[in-house]
This record gives sequence, structure tokens and C-alpha cells, in this order.
Amino acid sequence: MSFDGNSQAVAIVQPNEGLIAASLLRCHPDSVIPQVDEIVDKATNNLIATLLTPVTALKLPESLTSAVVQMPVVDEAAGETAPDDEAGTEKSSAQRSNFGTAARSRAAPDMETFAKAGRDLVSIMILPSGQAQPQERFFAGDTLLGILPHLPASDLVSLTRTVSRLDVVSERLRTYLVTHPDKDISCRMLKDAHYISDVDLLSQMPTASEQQLRLIARRRLLNVVVCDAIIETGNSAAILELLRNAESQLSSSAFVKLMPVIRGNGDLEAAMCNRADLPQAIGLQLFWQVGQNLRRYILSRFLAEAAALGRVMSTGMKVDVIPAFGGNTSPEDIETLIAQVETGDPEAASTLSRCCRIAPETAEKIISDTGGEPLVVAFKCLAQSRLVMAQALQRWLESGKCPINGDNRLVELHAQFDGMSFNKARMLLAYWDWAARKAGPFAT
Repeated sequence: MSFDGNSQAVAIVQPNEGLIAASLLRCHPDSVIPQVDEIVDKATNNLIATLLTPVTALKLPESLTSAVVQMPVVDEAAGETAPDDEAGTEKSSAQRSNFGTAARSRAAPDMETFAKAGRDLVSIMILPSGQAQPQERFFAGDTLLGILPHLPASDLVSLTRTVSRLDVVSERLRTYLVTHPDKDISCRMLKDAHYISDVDLLSQMPTASEQQLRLIARRRLLNVVVCDAIIETGNSAAILELLRNAESQLSSSAFVKLMPVIRGNGDLEAAMCNRADLPQAIGLQLFWQVGQNLRRYILSRFLAEAAALGRVMSTGMKVDVIPAFGGNTSPEDIETLIAQVETGDPEAASTLSRCCRIAPETAEKIISDTGGEPLVVAFKCLAQSRLVMAQALQRWLESGKCPINGDNRLVELHAQFDGMSFNKARMLLAYWDWAARKAGPFAT
């Protein structure tokens, strides 16, 4: 069979075969398929049924199939056969390349265009609640993310100042600004933004400057995890801000971690002693490392006198949870103890431990303390009179071998002895002994 694009073979080609051939050869069906009105009426129904036969159910002659396979492809847009040579291929590739280059060569928006777009998006984000839905504000913020890298530093700082005060802000936008390498931008967010995720705060810690750490420590309602992370940095300025932040949530373990950190730093010690959430056990243990003024404050804050205190003491002693301080101590034992402290005898700690029935570690700390207050507490627990205490203090301060610093301490120690009750002294000594034995609130 031969075919030149016209209806030369209509007599031997069926209508449905001609339709398929025309489709494959991209020829117009009218030039191949005879019109329906030219067919005998009685054959109309059969012709229509044949034309509607599915293509997959048809079988073309082998001669027609071979001719179709070998036909060149027709360019529909130009109405011409596409060239199959290398020159045509190179030309087509060049055209596509030129199109891509032209698309890329479009002029990029200038700085002013980016700045205006940024202002427009921010103006949407700050619309009153009745004029913009949260979804629209989030969408504006997410769109703004693509503009921020193109803004100059001055515009970005100004934009951050506005965004930081918004309550409804895209989380990704807030993260971008909080973690921005420009300290002015990140610090502005840390200072003014009400809602910053703990993940963003924690991600800042390893590389944060002292200013950034201080701003984080000042934030409201800092949870336990963030507070622990600030403590782990060891930055004194940030820890001071954290302790002064009344809304920060410090755990008991955090206060324990802070004990060695604040040692020797008067500001940190004072800030910790003034914390409303400072546990009583930690506060009374803190007594050992603070100055004289803070010692008086700790005693006045945590030691109370009431009928319930005596009941607690007697109940604890019955079950041996609290030592029976000073039980059956003879005057000879008291004199031996006073003499050993006066001469700097190393056995003084052992004698005190036996008399008060406390741990040797606790007795050692009491004897070696340079303030003298612990010895006053111990003698109060031993139920000694004011006269005995006054004579002992005089002998110790005059000996020169006692560790107590004698500068203007005699009057203060007398006042402490007079102002402390028997039960208060036993309560304080119980906490010290628990700490040395790792018992009670100090059990691990």
C-alpha cells in the first residue's frame, strides 16, 4: 500500500483504519475518511459503529504500520516536519538555552523594592485583630523570610524592633531573628519578644555572648531546663541576673549546683540568700560560706520558735533521726572541750563530736570555722549557761591559737548566744549534721 497524504487509497482502506492512520500521520481526517453522507444509507449504522471501535481493538495492515513507523515527526506549531539532523538538534538546544538565559537575565529587585515589600508585609502583620486573621499574619511572616536576607542592617534592626513586640508572629520568622548572627538583632528579640521557644533559647547558649546570656536570664517565666543551662555556662553576670529574676524557676538541684559557683562572690551569695524559693536545707547549709551579715540574715529567716518546733525535735530524737544533742554531758567534758579549742588541739573535733553526738565531719567544720558562730550554736545545744559561754569566748580570743577571728567578734558572738533559743540551735545543728551524713533532705 502506498500513501502520499491524500485519499488515494480510499477504496481499499476502511473508515476506522483511515481515522487511525490520519491520527498517527497527523493528517486531517477529512482527507482520508469519506464523509458519512456519501455512504449508502443502509450502511450508515455499521459505519458509525466501526468508527467508534476502540483503537486497541483494531489491527492495522502491516504495510500501513511500517509506513507509519518510518514517517518523520510533524511540528504542530510550525506545521512542518522537525529536522532530525544534528544541526536541528543543536538549534533547538540553543533556543531553549537562550530562553533560560533570558528568564534569568530579568532585572532583580533593587534594595528599595525589597525594603518596601518588607514594610508592606510588616504593615499586614500589625493590623488590628479585626482586619487580619492569624493565618494571614503567619503567611506574611513566612513571606518576609525571603526578603530579610536582602535588607540592609539598619532596616533589619528597625524591622526587628517592630516584630519583637508582636504576639502573633511566624515561628520561623522569630527563630530567624533570635538566631541572627548580628548581635543587635538577636539581643533586641531576646529583650523585647514575649514568646521565644525554649529550643531557640537553648540553641543560643553555646555561642551566646555575656550580653545575650544576661538578656536570656532576665526573661519572664524561665523554666527549669533553661535555668540549668544558664548555670552550666558558669557566667557570673548571667547567673546573677538569673538569681535576681524572681520569675525564674530554679530546682533544688540547681541551688545545689550553685553552691560552689557563688562561693566568694558577695553579690551572688546575697542574691541567692534573698531568693524566695531558696530551700531551707540549702539556706542553712549556705551558712558555712557566707559572710557575717548574711549569716545573721539566714538565722533570722529560717529559724523559728514555736511549740511545734519542740514537738518535732522530741519526735525525731525518739526514732534517732535527730541526734540527742548534749545528752548527759558532764562539766568535765565541757572543760576539756574548751581547753582543746583554746590550745588548738586537733582532738577538739573528736571531743565535740562525742559530746554533741554529731558526725565527725560536722564537728570538724564547727571547730575550724573562723567566724565563731558555729561554736556558739554547739554550746547552746549543749545547754551551757551564758557565763560559761562568755568565759570560753574570752579564753579562745586571748589564746591566739583558736581559729576564730578576734577582731570585734566578742560582742557579736555574745549577742548571738543570747538571741538564739535552745530549740533553734538544735534545729540548725540537725541540718548541719544531715548534710555531713547525707541524710534527711541531703540524702542522695
